[in-house]
Amino acid sequence: MRAPDGEHTLQRGDLVRFPAGADGAHKVMNRSDSSARTLMFSNARVPAVSVYPDSDKIGVWSGNEPDDLIFKRASAVEWSEGEDGWHLAR
Repeated sequence: MRAPDGEHTLQRGDLVRFPAGADGAHKVMNRSDSSARTLMFSNARVPAVSVYPDSDKIGVWSGNEPDDLIFKRASAVEWSEGEDGWHLAR
């Protein structure tokens, strides 16, 4: 498991808690040849935003599944893009 303070090897039965926000950033991975199972619980509510720095993506969960998105940060546009007449507002 990777956390802000570095990598940690988890053993069977380990319990880990992550705080909300950047201090709770984590990645759980299995680097062994054996199968591994994880069980995760979250008290996250929608709307929610997650940042994935390893792949430079952002996830947005609106509470309406068709509107939930994960996208590359580089694909972002200005809010006013496609908003006809916005540049005329005062």
